[in-house]
Amino acid sequence: MGTRPGTTFGIPRSATGTDPQHLLATLLGDYWWGNTEAVPSAALVDLLSEFGTTESSARQAIRRLTARGMLVASKHGRSTFYARPQSTAEATETRLKRAMNFGLAYPPWDGRWTVVVFSVPEELRDVRRHLRMGLRELGFALLQEAVWITPHDYAEEAVGLLKRLSVGTATVMRSDFVPRDGRSPDVSEAFELHALEAEYRLFIADFAGHVDDAVGGRLDPAHALTLRTRVMGRWLGFRFTDPELPREMLPADWPRDSARAVFLAIYDSLGAPAERRFSEIVGRYDASLAALTSHHVSGDGER
Repeated sequence: MGTRPGTTFGIPRSATGTDPQHLLATLLGDYWWGNTEAVPSAALVDLLSEFGTTESSARQAIRRLTARGMLVASKHGRSTFYARPQSTAEATETRLKRAMNFGLAYPPWDGRWTVVVFSVPEELRDVRRHLRMGLRELGFALLQEAVWITPHDYAEEAVGLLKRLSVGTATVMRSDFVPRDGRSPDVSEAFELHALEAEYRLFIADFAGHVDDAVGGRLDPAHALTLRTRVMGRWLGFRFTDPELPREMLPADWPRDSARAVFLAIYDSLGAPAERRFSEIVGRYDASLAALTSHHVSGDGER
């Protein structure tokens, strides 16, 4: 059975690296590791202002995260503070580990596919829409009308999705593809590999030029915080767009390894100065809270 990573911190898949909710979630996950102490709302607003977020947009993001249970509000005198629930802190730890491990290796493959074939009538089009969305979130791709495939063994997950949506007119199979004319089927279009490759190459183009300065310690703490958070946000996005296909199904010059190397070089090198900037901003309001900040690097979790 396979396990497809989900949106463990509660951020929608559509969120981008510059979305204030996503930015704040990433900041708290990176520098407020394991802490459930409440932070002044003004400090959270200041943190988001580092990325050009206006005060009104920052406060709206905080309200939305609170409404979704990602933050808990409390009052101390005339000031409002926000804390992360323990359940969210645990989910963030899982999320961070997945981000660090993503792209580390290619999954082994036994040559078999999980195939889902269904027929949902027009009057149940909402069910059909949710089924398609669910299959995409599991990493399935549309091979042809109502035939969805993945090289991963996600049969149990697919059966569970069909059960939750009460779809009875469907079949889940583990099967082989029979080559025609000696050729294996080309699934690059189904999995949108050309678009994904372009995203990886854009990531490299956007960030590779910063690696030398990051590794050489030539970035000030403010720049370190914004760059490290943005590179993490962009990298996290690939967990939801990359189906993590076996190596033998990908082009020889697949750029994910190069993109991962760029990500890790920046993320690991800028941890300490980025933490200093985070601590400095929180310290404007409470020195004891500032002392709780931390950062992480690949391979050893908390630092």
